[in-house]
Amino acid sequence: MIVEFIGATGAGKTTIARDLVKRGVPARRVRMATDLVTDRPGRRWIDDPHAINLLADVSALPSFIRSLDRDRDFVRFAFDRLKRHAPSTFAKANYRRNIVRKLGMHEMARNADPRTTFLVDEGTILIAYQLFAYSDAPFTRADLERFARFVPLPDLVVHVKAPIDVLLTRAMTRPDRRRELARSDVREMERQIARAVELFDALAQIEPIRGRLLTVEGVDDSPEHLDAAVREIAGWLAGAETASPPPFPASSDRRGTPGRATLIAFVGSEATGKSTILGEVEGWLGRSHRVRRVHAGKPPSTPITFLPHVLLPALRRVFPEQRTLFVEERYEDGDPAATKPYPLLFGVRSVMLAYERRALLTRAARSGKGTIVLSDRYPSDASGAPDGPQLAHLPTPSGPFSIRRLLARLEGRLYRDIPAPDMVFHLSAPLEVTLARNAARDKQEPEDYVRFRHALSSKLRFDGAPVYGLDTDRDIELVVREIEEVIGDGRTTAR
Repeated sequence: MIVEFIGATGAGKTTIARDLVKRGVPARRVRMATDLVTDRPGRRWIDDPHAINLLADVSALPSFIRSLDRDRDFVRFAFDRLKRHAPSTFAKANYRRNIVRKLGMHEMARNADPRTTFLVDEGTILIAYQLFAYSDAPFTRADLERFARFVPLPDLVVHVKAPIDVLLTRAMTRPDRRRELARSDVREMERQIARAVELFDALAQIEPIRGRLLTVEGVDDSPEHLDAAVREIAGWLAGAETASPPPFPASSDRRGTPGRATLIAFVGSEATGKSTILGEVEGWLGRSHRVRRVHAGKPPSTPITFLPHVLLPALRRVFPEQRTLFVEERYEDGDPAATKPYPLLFGVRSVMLAYERRALLTRAARSGKGTIVLSDRYPSDASGAPDGPQLAHLPTPSGPFSIRRLLARLEGRLYRDIPAPDMVFHLSAPLEVTLARNAARDKQEPEDYVRFRHALSSKLRFDGAPVYGLDTDRDIELVVREIEEVIGDGRTTAR
C-alpha cells in the first residue's frame, strides 16, 4: 500500500512520516519509500536528501519506462503544462526530471512487497507543486480535475496543514530551502507559500483524491502536536487496513489474463450524456480503485500515423467528397454511387483509425490488474456501426487483386485484435433530446451528423460482452446510480 503525504513546504510531511515509521502501525510493516533505493548494501550510509534524489533518479528510471504505457496520458499532460508555463528553461528540465523520478518511485512501490505500507513524502500528487505552484500561470478547477484524473494515485493520502506564519518561519530557517524560495524575499516567499496552500486545499476537494484523504490540521513544532498527529494517522491506517474492499466487477475466463485491466465501455449516439456520466462514474470508482479514462472514439495518433494526420486536413480540402461522414452517409442512404468501390482515402483513414484504436485499447488493457479503464465509445463488432469496421460491408472491385480488399482485411484484423470489453453501457435518448442537448453545447456538432449517428447507434453490437441499455432522458443522478449498482453487483448478464 502507498500512502502519500501532501501539503505546502514546511508543513511537516517528512517529520510526521518518519515518526510514523518509528512507531509503526498495528499488524503492518511501515517503511519510507526512499528505502527502496537506499536500503541496499553500500547505500545505507546515504542520508543527504540531494544525494538520495540523485540515486533515485537513476534507480527509478527503468520503472518509469515500464510505467509509460499506463501513465502516458499524465506524462503528456504534465510535460505540456511545463512547456507552456515553467518559469525558465532550467526549471522545465529540472521539473521533468522530478516527474520521471516520482513516477518511477511510485511504480517501484506499487510492485514491491504488498504486505508493506510505503510512506511517500515526495510523491505523484506533489508533482502539482511543479505544475501549478511554481508558476505564475493561473490554474483552474478544470486543470486540477485533469491532473487528478491522469496522475497515478497512491492508495491513501494524508494532507498535512499548518498556519501560513508557521510555514513561512520553517521555510526561512530550514537548511535545505527549496531552490524556488532560496532567493525570494519574505513577501515573495509568503506569496508562493500561500499559493501552495491554496493549491493543495483545492486538490483535497477533488475526486478521486478526496475519497482517500485524511487531513491533519494545525501541526506545529511541539512534541504534543506531533504525537497527536502521528497517533491519528496510525489509527486511520489501521482502520483502512481492515476495511473490506469495495465491490468490483466480476471476472470470467475471458478476463483472467494476468495483469489485465477491467474494460468498461460507454457507447451511444452523440449528446446522450456519455462524457458527463463518465465523469461521475470515474469519481465514484476512483475513491477505491485506480481508474484510467480513454476516448476510443478519438484515439491519439501513434508514431506511425502522426505524419498522415498532419496531411489529412490538406487532403480533405483537396478531396472533400472523401471525408468520412460524406462517404458513410452515401452508403447508408442508398446513393447510386454506393454501388461503386469506396474511395481509397476513406479506406486508408479507416485502417489508420483501426490501428490507433488497437494501440490505445491494447495499451489500456495492460494497465494492470486492479485498474479499471473507462472508455468513451468502443469499437463495435458490426461492420458499418459507429467506431467499428467500416470497410468489410462495402463493395470492392472484382478481380484477383484489389488494394481495397486488402485494406478491408487489414482493418478487420486490427479490430479483431482489440480486447473485448468486460462491460458495456449503451446510452440512448430520443432524437429530439439529443438535438436539443447538442444545440446547448459550447462546441456543437453539425445537426446532420447528430441525426446520422443517432440512426447508426442501433447497429452497435458487442459479442460476448454484457450490454446494459440505459435511457438517459431523465435525471442524470438516477442514471449514474443505476450504473453504480450494475458495476457494484458485478453482473455478467446483459439486460
